[in-house]
Amino acid sequence: MSSPSPQTLECERDKLFLTDAELIRRLGVPEKIARVNLRMLDAKPGDFPKKQKLWGDRRYWPAVVGYFDQHYGFRISSSPSPR
Repeated sequence: MSSPSPQTLECERDKLFLTDAELIRRLGVPEKIARVNLRMLDAKPGDFPKKQKLWGDRRYWPAVVGYFDQHYGFRISSSPSPR
């Protein structure tokens, strides 16, 4: 995959629904590894966001971030923890 121009990256920054190529760029993972893992995540039942036909077979980026945050144990507390 060739690198997109800086203008293209700037236009993609605020998109909510991403193609797999855009998703891979945002994840910063080598394309070969990412494509294999995306196929694996799509094949098994689970919480990984599926492509939405309504939005041109794209995935909802905030849901992808939420999936990885939950998968790796990242949580944001809405209130301070008790001492």
